Amino acid sequence: MDHMVPLAEAWRSGADTWTAEQRKEFGNDLKDPQLLIASESSSTSKFDSGPADWKPTNHAFWCVYAKDYTHIKSVWKLTTTDKEKTALSSMLDTCTN
Repeated sequence: MDHMVPLAEAWRSGADTWTAEQRKEFGNDLKDPQLLIASESSSTSKFDSGPADWKPTNHAFWCVYAKDYTHIKSVWKLTTTDKEKTALSSMLDTCTN
């Protein structure tokens, strides 16, 4: 299992102000696309990076990844850096609809 928005990235973008209960809810969120099954190599290469520093090797997954990542950041009211926005925008450009 892996987190769409890594826990360390969430911390850097606002979760540092959350209560312990909010952090637990985020880490175990099953309502939103926050938890996903990932290969060990993918999880290891991603580690705690966001889209500014890591992108899925499968370009066909870029659209889904960018939509889900953006959704999680929005739902949890986490900030997004300019580098993240640029990376997400380029990945969203791959969406066909």
